[in-house]
Amino acid sequence: MRNYSPLKKQLIKFILIGILAVVVDLICYYFLLRLLHEKAFSEISNEAFAKTISFLCGLNVTYIFNKSWTWKHNNKSSKRFGKFIILYSFSLLINVFMNSFFLRILQKNIAFTAIPYKYFVAFVGATLLSASFNFIGQKVWVFK
Repeated sequence: MRNYSPLKKQLIKFILIGILAVVVDLICYYFLLRLLHEKAFSEISNEAFAKTISFLCGLNVTYIFNKSWTWKHNNKSSKRFGKFIILYSFSLLINVFMNSFFLRILQKNIAFTAIPYKYFVAFVGATLLSASFNFIGQKVWVFK
């Protein structure tokens, strides 16, 4: 990676850490969906609850590794952590909303009923959108 520009290095590191965070997110999501009884919560769906908790698990992985490896910030700045939490709060909303949106489309639209692994497809779509938002937010605002 010596010949890469700083931006390319950051993007590669961000992607690698992102993959790890997504794996943590996906594993937590899968197990939470399996553990929750149908209609466990009356106000929110099991999918939204599971996605929220799994996303927060991935958030921890992302903050710890991106802070020290991708962006090379080792100081303990509460201001930076606050910005990170604000960024990821919006990202969480994007992720959960888009996951629910994609699931609704995949389950209700007749053109998509034959698509297998609807939960995984929705998970990937929501993750790609929120990851793009996160990279830009971390690069230009949190760890600038």
